[in-house]
Amino acid sequence: MISWRYHVVSIVAVVLAFGLGILAGTSVIGEGFATTLQKNYDEAIRQRDDALSQLAFYERFAEALQPTLRDDTLIGEEAVVVTSEGVDRPARQAADALTAAGVDVLATLQLTRRLAEPEIEDNAAALAGILGLSGSDPESVRAGVADSLAERLAVGSLAAEGDVLGDLLAGGFVTADRDLEADALLGLGGGGQLVVVAAGGPRPTRSPAPEAILVPFTERLVRLDAPTVAVGPTDDAYGYVSAVRDANGIPDCSMVTVDDIDLVGVGGITLAMAIDRLRDDADPTVRPGGDYGIRGDLIVPGAADPPDSCSR
Repeated sequence: MISWRYHVVSIVAVVLAFGLGILAGTSVIGEGFATTLQKNYDEAIRQRDDALSQLAFYERFAEALQPTLRDDTLIGEEAVVVTSEGVDRPARQAADALTAAGVDVLATLQLTRRLAEPEIEDNAAALAGILGLSGSDPESVRAGVADSLAERLAVGSLAAEGDVLGDLLAGGFVTADRDLEADALLGLGGGGQLVVVAAGGPRPTRSPAPEAILVPFTERLVRLDAPTVAVGPTDDAYGYVSAVRDANGIPDCSMVTVDDIDLVGVGGITLAMAIDRLRDDADPTVRPGGDYGIRGDLIVPGAADPPDSCSR
């Protein structure tokens, strides 16, 4: 993980070196000016090296804290991780952090591009049949997918026959990271299981915007009172976590968001601490969720008092 400061000073150093090379080759620039540029260049390199050294120290420090602040702190919890094809790296990082914290990650489900492309007639017809929709209008199909899948994971299912999740898996609209036999499939969802939606990074050329399915899916989970967590990386052109934070249908602190799952050591600690706080609702006047990370309200839970918008 390279910090923003490293990128800034590196760019400055390159620009200075480029300018120095040009100016030193001209006869109209004085020697003093060129000397000043060289000093500025050397200083930029020194700052970059200092930033890298400081970053390495903080990473080692955070890793040393993991056994105390993350590992085995959530034993007894179960979770389903949900991601989207093409922006799934944060899901793998979240699953690893959850497992280290003692969470039983029952499965990671990936929403395929077919699921988000009901404009394609065959996709729309198949999805309408699975969801029991009377029409195959693309926007209605997307809304139906978000609502049905969220309800399935929030409430669970009692029978394999007519199971929306099972039908989506069978149709190739959703994939899983493991084989799900009938009993395992029925064990997904409901019972207060955590639903961790993790997506982000560079935007793939064919991936739909998070507002297409992931954000309404998350909103529906929150409305159904499912314990919901949104996870993304520090460098996120896809913008799922930001879109969730801006969503009008999600009250502040009604769920957990973490925007730096890839930050070495810190991301996993933040995720574990945030879930622990979500579960331990000690103050009935304050919603127990929160926005954490480098762009959140707090870096980690407890770093400061929750914002006023968390009040019930």
